[in-house]
Amino acid sequence: MKFLLALALVLAPCFGWAQGSFTPTVPTPSTSTCPPANQLRLLSAEQTTPLLDVCDEVALFHAYRGAQLLAQGKVEEAAVALEKALLLDSNLPGAQLDYAQALALVGLKGSARAMLADVLQRPDIQPALKAQLEKGAAQNSPLAPSSLFPNSKGSLASALHSWHWSALAQTALGHETNLNSATYTDSLTLMLSNGPVNIGLSDSAKPVSGMALKSLVAVQGSTRAGEGLLLQGELLVNASLASKNASANNAGTNNQTAEAAIKYMLPMIVGPASGQWHLALGGTHLWLASASAYQDSGAQLKFNWDTLGYPCKLAPSVGAMRQSFPLSETLDGTYHFARLEVLCKKPEQESHLALGGGNDTAHSSSRPGGNKRRLDVLLRHEHMTQNIFSPLLGGLVGQAQLSAWLRLAKSIDAQPYSELLGDLKSITKRADVGLGYWVPVNKRLSAGLNLEATSQRSTNTLFNLRNLGIYAGIKWSEN
Repeated sequence: MKFLLALALVLAPCFGWAQGSFTPTVPTPSTSTCPPANQLRLLSAEQTTPLLDVCDEVALFHAYRGAQLLAQGKVEEAAVALEKALLLDSNLPGAQLDYAQALALVGLKGSARAMLADVLQRPDIQPALKAQLEKGAAQNSPLAPSSLFPNSKGSLASALHSWHWSALAQTALGHETNLNSATYTDSLTLMLSNGPVNIGLSDSAKPVSGMALKSLVAVQGSTRAGEGLLLQGELLVNASLASKNASANNAGTNNQTAEAAIKYMLPMIVGPASGQWHLALGGTHLWLASASAYQDSGAQLKFNWDTLGYPCKLAPSVGAMRQSFPLSETLDGTYHFARLEVLCKKPEQESHLALGGGNDTAHSSSRPGGNKRRLDVLLRHEHMTQNIFSPLLGGLVGQAQLSAWLRLAKSIDAQPYSELLGDLKSITKRADVGLGYWVPVNKRLSAGLNLEATSQRSTNTLFNLRNLGIYAGIKWSEN
């Protein structure tokens, strides 16, 4: 009831701008011609369905139909109809507000804010409605600042200057068969002047297995950024620190990874091309046994399509990343890439597919293998399922999260890796697969198990490796 009252409060003055007078008699729709505006507004969503063909080019028809579908809770259908109305006539303020409401309800709040900002800039907006939208008087409406600005607590001014923070901490103990990511090849064939020579690898260069403790701490903050009454853009910063520490006997395999990024997100409303631009800057630093081993820094430009009416969202992106190896500077290079991501969501499951590729250009002409072409595929699926421990805990905990992921990567060298290996251009293929099962202990704490496996094969046997790991741990999160 609150939702309907709020909807009526918002839409009533809007329809007064563009629609005709009210006719109390409910018409009988004809499928041969599109009814006039004063009859369209009296039809239910079901009554408008037979008129889809004859009214296909009538903006008011799609606007009325979208409003009816929105009132019935058919949000995605409503968004598609309202988008069609605005494509036919962008000067429909009532449809603009309905569309913003639908966008907010399907989770596209950045686009909803952008649409509202456009409405508030109209010279013909009624003062009472403008004041209502600005001050958030309708607190139960999805268009109110309490929804579009979750931290506003009813105050738009505080929302514009506040940060929302979330944090994650995770630790897990487990066992790996190849802690040092060493090759499983026992020997190499070197091409010397007097012919090929088979050289055996020392024990120190072979895989080391053992126990390890993995830890991760991450923090993320977001705030509105831009200009105007309703800030359209959003600024996001995040940082994380991960580490893997083995026993004292295998301390040389310890590593730490630090990552940081800053991202600016700006929504854009352009009919079917509506979506959100993401510009991100970030970097990574890896230490092996306390020695700096790898660094990168780069930029990425991504566009998240709204793709209303479809369960899957598309996000193409391009970027560049400068990579450096302090322990061996001849390996330095710059990677330029393009990527396409597809995210499909349902109430209790989510799938993510990423396809990418690019060129890794060497900074030094003496880099082993020279320039490289790289391809990668990432597939991840998460599913909320019945918690197998729920009966033991009296049903007090929520559903368990089952995750599965697969990453495939391929690297192709443009030049031979080394004269000692002959005229051999390395082609390396890698597969990482994993399975996770996490159950909630309480609102913030979860416990779970991860199984991870890696297999890498190459025409250069020096790069062949395998690893199998199993970890059990706990995870704490705060939003």
